[in-house]
Amino acid sequence: MRPNNSNTAMIVVICMVIVIAFTVAAIMFAKGRSSDDDEELYNGSLPESFVGSWELPGDSHVLQSPRTADVTEDDALADENDFGVTITYGVYSSNRVGSINNPTYKMEENCGTEAMDEQGMQSDGIMEEFSENATITKIEVYNEDGSSLCDTVFIIDDQYLIYFGTGNYVFCAVKLDAVG
Repeated sequence: MRPNNSNTAMIVVICMVIVIAFTVAAIMFAKGRSSDDDEELYNGSLPESFVGSWELPGDSHVLQSPRTADVTEDDALADENDFGVTITYGVYSSNRVGSINNPTYKMEENCGTEAMDEQGMQSDGIMEEFSENATITKIEVYNEDGSSLCDTVFIIDDQYLIYFGTGNYVFCAVKLDAVG
């Protein structure tokens, strides 16, 4: 029995279509993966400028109030002035979430204001405090094994920490300089 030339041509065409489809799928997958490059898990390797104690400056104020609050703005400010936020390799702590030992951090650089809005922060009001072309870094704080999201904070221009504090008020902290 002799093979039919039209059947052979059809098989070749089908094989070529399959190869092209797999190639396109591989390219699309690779492009999708490259967009995730700015978002990485860090376990003990945050930029040194982010590590340390962050506290409200003397002229601090609430950046955003919650829709409903159990505490007054003044009480929330007083609590945050006493506590602040600590970001280290061994512990993350804030008055709102408590202490997370051996946290895992997921960091996204140049995330834009959309990330703040997704967290429930009204970026348009918050960003009025900063320059138009401020850089925003999103840091998600997970428990030790990375299985549970515990908190999300934002760092503006590598020097201002925007976070939900007491009563879900939004505050802006600055990093304390090391003494010694």
